[in-house]
Amino acid sequence: MAKLPVQKLKASKKPIPVKIVSDDCVPSTGSKEQCNWRAEDALRTVKEYEKIKSDKSLMKDVKNLAKEEMNKLKKIC
Repeated sequence: MAKLPVQKLKASKKPIPVKIVSDDCVPSTGSKEQCNWRAEDALRTVKEYEKIKSDKSLMKDVKNLAKEEMNKLKKIC
């Protein structure tokens, strides 16, 4: 069997630009309404986070709870 000629590829030092697209809001897979709902939901989440972050006593409780959860995970892992 004869070997076909193969051109060797040269590595380029320039990065290849890549567009990262979320699967959730691609027109072929998600509707515009779904994309808008996700954006609105994310905005509500950010607003809620800002309220929580400004409540010092609540953040103290959150940190304590997070420490407890981490300790539980350390026992498992």
